[in-house]
Amino acid sequence: KDLSMGRALRHHSSSRRQSKERENNWLPKLTLENLLALLLVVAIICFVIISSLNSVVDLTVAVIPQTKETVRISNQKRKLEVLNAPLSKNANNNEGSKYHLVFSTGCSPFQDWQSYVFFYHVLKSGQEGSVTRIASCGDPDDAKALRKLHDEEIRVMSDRFYLHITPEYSRSIVPGKNYKYYNKPFGMLDFMQNVLKYPTEESKKHDDTIILLLDPDQMIVRPFTNDFSNSTEVWRPSKSKLPKRTKVEHGSPFAQQYGFGMQWKTKVNATYVANGPTRVENMDVDEARGHYVLGPPYIATARDMYKITEKWTEFCPRVHDQYPHLLAEMFAYCFAAAHLNLPHRVAQSFMVSDPGAGGEGWKLVGQMKKDVCTPPPDILPHVLHYCQRYMLGKWFMNKYRLRKDFISCEAPLLKEPPPDINSKFDYQITPEGERREFKMKTGPDRQAFMLCNVIPRLNQAAAYYKENHCNGNGFLNKTYTFHSTDDGLENDME
Repeated sequence: KDLSMGRALRHHSSSRRQSKERENNWLPKLTLENLLALLLVVAIICFVIISSLNSVVDLTVAVIPQTKETVRISNQKRKLEVLNAPLSKNANNNEGSKYHLVFSTGCSPFQDWQSYVFFYHVLKSGQEGSVTRIASCGDPDDAKALRKLHDEEIRVMSDRFYLHITPEYSRSIVPGKNYKYYNKPFGMLDFMQNVLKYPTEESKKHDDTIILLLDPDQMIVRPFTNDFSNSTEVWRPSKSKLPKRTKVEHGSPFAQQYGFGMQWKTKVNATYVANGPTRVENMDVDEARGHYVLGPPYIATARDMYKITEKWTEFCPRVHDQYPHLLAEMFAYCFAAAHLNLPHRVAQSFMVSDPGAGGEGWKLVGQMKKDVCTPPPDILPHVLHYCQRYMLGKWFMNKYRLRKDFISCEAPLLKEPPPDINSKFDYQITPEGERREFKMKTGPDRQAFMLCNVIPRLNQAAAYYKENHCNGNGFLNKTYTFHSTDDGLENDME
């Protein structure tokens, strides 16, 4: 028995030695034969993860299949990341501000001078909050030059003024089609995802921030707030049974009324735009007209603005498919808000723009009587949207005819109209010499209001530039006019 037990113990010990030898022999085999294969597997997994993240960040790939254009825009995005890195850090850390104003532009001298005017009047008006220009640049060299311009001319005004550069989206969303206003919704989504970090956990600290989205040619003259409880605002009359809210908060965005009526709904097929069922199909007229006929300024919490912007970018190409015109992106915003059941409180007095239009803040101008050139500040609209032609007598203003170097040391300032211009003229003369009679009694007062309030404010911004960047050599003479001669101006004023 003892002998048998001894043999068993020797056999067990021998088995353990053989097992240990097999383990020791296996380790070098793993290291030598499988290490490269293991590293290859890890590399493949990393590549898949990075590719997935890029496909989420690259907005255009989410909208259309991969094409040469989407590859181009993705490459742009990577090149521009270097330029945006300092801004994204600063803007994202600006948590103390309750308001964040944003406006979308291209990357051109035409929109550079408008942007300078925008930033200047935010400063002069006393508007609270941070301000970001979202610039969609197709060429990284242009983007680099714009970054330099912003740092030297805009950032020195205030450390709350930012620049966010995005790819140029106008030719890349739908291959073969060019619609420059794609830059607005897609640029906004780029900003919210890459600066405010939506929809990650990090974005939650921005949820309650009030986002104001404007256009570059909207000059702020009276500050915005998010509480209109005791304001002098003029609201759009509405038969809707929804509550008439007075404060911007979650579920309660605000915007300005525009004059396109129900076209945002009637010019498109709702099922096609939404790519399926949508509440817009059966929305009653009172709700559609009372809460969704709107445009910028848009005001919403950042959380709501992100929801809208996601759908805005999704719907905009399909709206443009069916309505390939200027206002397609605005219709897409209206559709997105309605689809999400985010009814806006619609103001008429946020803005004045078109002297012949209804639904704007002209009721405030009407209260000024003959003092349209020297208006009381408490009844001004918030924004002068100078996107039209303004004419009274031979006095004229049109942003498309203003010299592109208006904000410079060399360019003269604009000649300013007299304060009683509305009592001197009851007709218009175009720069081409055509005389026009007014069809509306309010025509002279409204034209005078825009001329008297836009031209001096353009001059104020240009003079500020000259005083701060021209070493005392800025040309400050107010001699620039849009007519070939000043004859009619002086003769008619006598």
